Amino acid sequence: MMAASLNNVVVGTNYTSVGCNRTPHALDWGNNDLVCFASSRAVAVYDPKFAGNHGKILHTLYEHQDRVNCVRWIQDGQQSPEKEFVSGSVDKTVTVWSCSKTSSGVDCSKVSKLTGLEASVNSVDGFYWKYKDNIATVVVAVGGDQICVWLRENFDGEWRVLQKFSSKPVLMFDCVVNLLPGCQVPLLACAGDDGSVQLLNFQTLEGDLSCVRTMKVPGHEDWIRALAFTVEDGGDLLLASAAQDTLIRVWRISPEVSKDQSQSDNSKLALQSNQGEFSVIFQKEHKFKCQLETVLQGHENWVYGLHWQSPVLKDGIRTNPLRLLSCSMDKTMTIWGVDPSSGIWYDQVRVGEIGGNTLGLYGCRFGNQGTSILAHGYQGALHLWHDVEVGQWIPGVVCSGHFDSVEDFIWDPSGDFAITVSVDQTSRLHAPWIQESNQEVTWHEISRPQIHGYDLSCIASLGRFRFASGAEEKVIRVFEAPHNFLENFSRICRIDQPLPELQGAPQGAAVPALGLSNKPVYQTEEPKVPKVTHSKSDLYAENHFTPTLLIAPPTEETLLQNTLWPEVQKLYGHGYELFSLAADPQCQLLVSSSKAQKAEHASIIIWDTSDWSLIGKLEAHALTVSQMAFSPDGLKLVSVSRDRNWAVHEKVQTEEGKFTLKTVAKGSGGSRILWSCHWTPDSRYFLTGSRDKRVIVWEPTVIDDVSSYRISGQPLECADSVTAVACSPNVLSNGFYLVAIGLDGGQILFYTWNPLPSDSAPQWNILTSLNQSQAHHMTVKRLRFRPVHGTADDQTLQLASCGADNTFKIFNLAFK
Repeated sequence: MMAASLNNVVVGTNYTSVGCNRTPHALDWGNNDLVCFASSRAVAVYDPKFAGNHGKILHTLYEHQDRVNCVRWIQDGQQSPEKEFVSGSVDKTVTVWSCSKTSSGVDCSKVSKLTGLEASVNSVDGFYWKYKDNIATVVVAVGGDQICVWLRENFDGEWRVLQKFSSKPVLMFDCVVNLLPGCQVPLLACAGDDGSVQLLNFQTLEGDLSCVRTMKVPGHEDWIRALAFTVEDGGDLLLASAAQDTLIRVWRISPEVSKDQSQSDNSKLALQSNQGEFSVIFQKEHKFKCQLETVLQGHENWVYGLHWQSPVLKDGIRTNPLRLLSCSMDKTMTIWGVDPSSGIWYDQVRVGEIGGNTLGLYGCRFGNQGTSILAHGYQGALHLWHDVEVGQWIPGVVCSGHFDSVEDFIWDPSGDFAITVSVDQTSRLHAPWIQESNQEVTWHEISRPQIHGYDLSCIASLGRFRFASGAEEKVIRVFEAPHNFLENFSRICRIDQPLPELQGAPQGAAVPALGLSNKPVYQTEEPKVPKVTHSKSDLYAENHFTPTLLIAPPTEETLLQNTLWPEVQKLYGHGYELFSLAADPQCQLLVSSSKAQKAEHASIIIWDTSDWSLIGKLEAHALTVSQMAFSPDGLKLVSVSRDRNWAVHEKVQTEEGKFTLKTVAKGSGGSRILWSCHWTPDSRYFLTGSRDKRVIVWEPTVIDDVSSYRISGQPLECADSVTAVACSPNVLSNGFYLVAIGLDGGQILFYTWNPLPSDSAPQWNILTSLNQSQAHHMTVKRLRFRPVHGTADDQTLQLASCGADNTFKIFNLAFK
């Protein structure tokens, strides 16, 4: 677990939710049982066996300055637990990381940063190699029309570029490295858009080590997307290649002397013509031949991923089962094997998803000695399958998260769950999975209430199982939890069923064809005879809701189709895209703002949640209102804007007995945009954070017999623009306030604020800070403390954060 401690608070990461990047080769599963995958500009280290197959992201590693495209554990050919992995990025660099399991989680650090490529890195691979009585490390990467090879001659040595090649005009998409049989010299295979595999090998001439082109292996009729090496029990090297022509080709690379060519049986005559010979000069000349072993056809779309199962230990002997895993844009994973009697390759297992609106799979990996398979898809989701009995594969619980910027989130008023909204056009509900048989509690995505056609931007809680969301459209949509979700939620989270909410709640929700609204489904009916199509919309199949009984977090397929919440209301009033929402703790009022370039569009609309009527507008700003926050007592609202001003509005009662708001104070908050605002738990002070890198606390005052607010003490100067502020739900026992501050660079700072400063007790005191690997590596969008009851001392507070790095995190704050 990540931890950062200073003074009297220790911060640890309880939950990390993030999707895998939408690039091939963005995930790898090592023999050390750890999965590393690319997430935005960072690499996430995930343990699928944490707490008995619950799974948890243990660490996020930030170094690259742009999206990470590929990751790969560095192998040694002996199936030893890996200690290092490499990652390649759009920023044209390759980073080498050390990563090993410890009793408290994982210990990870950066080893080196490799430069040399002049294009975005598409693929990277590494291998340990015994060279000059040392263990050398070979790393190869491809990007654009370039191939670059680095060498480290021992673990403590410096990295150097051994060789660079240009493959013009061919663009390279994948590369792998292994050792040639017999002489144990590294052989590199690279492939790209010309349908052929380029082989390169190491050689020594007059004592100098170099890397040279060996031969080109043609065969595919379209771009080659994936390569994979394995060593057969007999010693031969097998190279598999997969391409957009939907075919997989397996090549055998063997020493010329290892086979008696006269013993070629007739069944292989057809393939013998497609072979080539090459020699390697390393201390002496070694001759090899490369011939086509088999062609595998079974996928119906581009094949993007390949992985050989590692040799398994049986009776003290390592044997290679020769099982090849492939995944494709046809949404399936296939395990290919050899019939021992005939030697014919065939598909042993085929798993995947049917239906839905997702694209296919980008990469796949064997794990758990071949008893588990894992794939990642276009929408950032992971798909895990376990072999529970011979040939019977079932889906497993796996981590999930957004694949684009997470803009906002809310806590349930009781703190039982959180709902996030993202630019990836989904809202996701995160909750703890609690089992009596397992003391370790892990958080998971258990519902996807909204899958939209617009980028979601804001969300507000309207009670325990009701929320409103806004997107890049002019409509506010209100959702309520369905019956099926409430039943599953109570089972997974061990919470008593909320009976009042169950009365009259629809069973679930479904999205009509070509529609954006989640329509309630009250009961499941038997499928009727298909009606004759009368309109174009009848030609498109609907995503039908099917009630599901869940005792564990759902799989991606279930989340997509059977966990939607019905939409109960649409609110129209804004002329431009929605930007911010807020609701009072009593859930009587909902306020909304939209993007605005003029004062007439910058008004805040007030909605009465009892009948959804528009009961007023607050015209206090000239530009977009960037954030709004109600005080904990529900009597005041503060709003901050791009016009650099703040405004405070009070709740008043109308003649009809309804509540509305009126503006009571306005002021300037600084020289730059105000991004964030929040109230202290006693509703006395409010805080603002702005682009001018300052956090200001405002206290009530009276100016000319009019109530207003003024700066309390000195503003806090930060190192970067302040994009999020939050105050803990309780005042500390010494009268101080605990403040969390999110910065534009992704860091999170924890301060105490003293309303009565003195020489011995300064106004601002830093407790601890989280760096870009512990917190976020891009803009922090929102911070919120988990609702608690009682005092904040001598207990664990929890803070949640979301950011533009696609990540949602929950931190534990333990006070000493």
